[in-house]
Amino acid sequence: MENLNKKKTKLSERYEIILMAISVLLIVAFVTGLTLFPEEGNALANSILKLLTHTFGSPIMIITLVILLFLIGICFTKYGDIRLGNEKPKYKTITWVAMMFFCGNGAGTVYWAFLEWGHFFNASPQLNGAEIDEAMKYELSMAYDFMHWGPSAWAMLCVFALPFAYHYHIKKDEELKLSAICKYAVGEKHTHGLFGKIVDFIFIFAAVGSISITAGTSASTIASALSDLLGIPNTFALSVVILLFVAVIYSFTSAVGIEKGMSKISDSNVYLCMVLLAFILIAEPTGFIIDSMLNSLGLMFDEFVRMSTWTDPVNGSGFPQDWTVFYWIYWFTFGPFTGLYVAKISKGRKIKEIIINMLCSGSMGLILFFGIVGGYEQSLRIDGILDVPGMLANGEAESIAVSVINTLPFSKIALILYLFVIVLFLATTLDACAFTLSSTVSKKLRPDEEPNKGLKFAWCLILILLPIAVTYAGTNIDTIKSIVLATGLPLVVLLFIVYFGFLKTMRKDYRGKTKLDIIKESKLEK
Repeated sequence: MENLNKKKTKLSERYEIILMAISVLLIVAFVTGLTLFPEEGNALANSILKLLTHTFGSPIMIITLVILLFLIGICFTKYGDIRLGNEKPKYKTITWVAMMFFCGNGAGTVYWAFLEWGHFFNASPQLNGAEIDEAMKYELSMAYDFMHWGPSAWAMLCVFALPFAYHYHIKKDEELKLSAICKYAVGEKHTHGLFGKIVDFIFIFAAVGSISITAGTSASTIASALSDLLGIPNTFALSVVILLFVAVIYSFTSAVGIEKGMSKISDSNVYLCMVLLAFILIAEPTGFIIDSMLNSLGLMFDEFVRMSTWTDPVNGSGFPQDWTVFYWIYWFTFGPFTGLYVAKISKGRKIKEIIINMLCSGSMGLILFFGIVGGYEQSLRIDGILDVPGMLANGEAESIAVSVINTLPFSKIALILYLFVIVLFLATTLDACAFTLSSTVSKKLRPDEEPNKGLKFAWCLILILLPIAVTYAGTNIDTIKSIVLATGLPLVVLLFIVYFGFLKTMRKDYRGKTKLDIIKESKLEK
């Protein structure tokens, strides 16, 4: 009995057991409530979404633009040269960038790359508040693709990574959680009290909700592809088998750790993505795809300020609120968990390295993915082969990726390649989420230490079982998505609190030091 009590004490000393238990119970209760009362849940979700996107739309647009400019500005100050530990980075640059790319909305990238321009094409008369010709619909729809997945989107992730990284690698604090980085503003008493528990619950709710939605939509897409490839029925049981198979993959990668697991899979997936995109690019019309990407990229940069601030107040089309503001909140909910993971893998990097690679490398990767896939799909519609916007209008979103891939030469090979890519995308995203959730409920985590393997496996199961339960119960996933996005508003408030303390502490730590002094201090040890 005494040994059992000691074991319980040790567990409570190492992990936030109560926080984890309450968080999981509340999430289960939340999903159960939406399942039992779907109409009331849908009404609540619509009200929340309208409040966020329409009432707070303009402030969110301003905050997003300010965050982007602030991060760019940091690169040119002395603070950009602060190195997070004077030692050689643990991961080579391509591996580091790949892990950043796949830990965020990796699986969502493969899903939305085949759909999004079609949604914008269907809404294109609203894109600038007036009717436009069809040629401009194609151009603007891809430009908005690049806009919503480009530098502004990555800025929402990067802004959380900096305080996490500074707290963990410069201040040497072994608590790697959102509440811990609030202590520089509100003090340790509050971060270890009720305030801290609420902050960490918001983090857990946003992470579990967002990733469960991503897992659910990705599983349905994988099921559609497997059904087509093997000629088997696309059933709920197939989606369950897929999610369990993915769980086996990322449970294994979690068990072997970041260096042997996540980093190796991320490297492999980079090359698989390059092969898939090259396959699509050379399938013809190569020239059209490249021209379309370049044209839309130029259009995005030319109209960047207008697209970042356009609210359409006179016509009131609702497009900026329903899409641009929605996306900024969407990315914001991914910010804390992505930022925490990026901080963990960035030891030995400079602050400006994190900013530049997230804003530039991350954006370039997504622009290439969306540009090549979207350009090819646009050519299919122009040639009368496949109408993606029409399929979306008819509610056929889940079968679009398979239909597009089946138009390629050697389509079965392309489909197998696509399946490998989306499965590995999903596995890496879930692996990163399990890591960050485990870090949040761990009381201490040394720089060279990873969370407990059993704890990561527990989160792995939760992240898989939740979308299975949601699908089985027939809960409206759009309703859950809207309510999860509600965490975006408190996260904005928390970001101001975090940065008040972070900037104050950083200025104090480096007061009196010039840029040259910091560069000398940041030299790598031999």
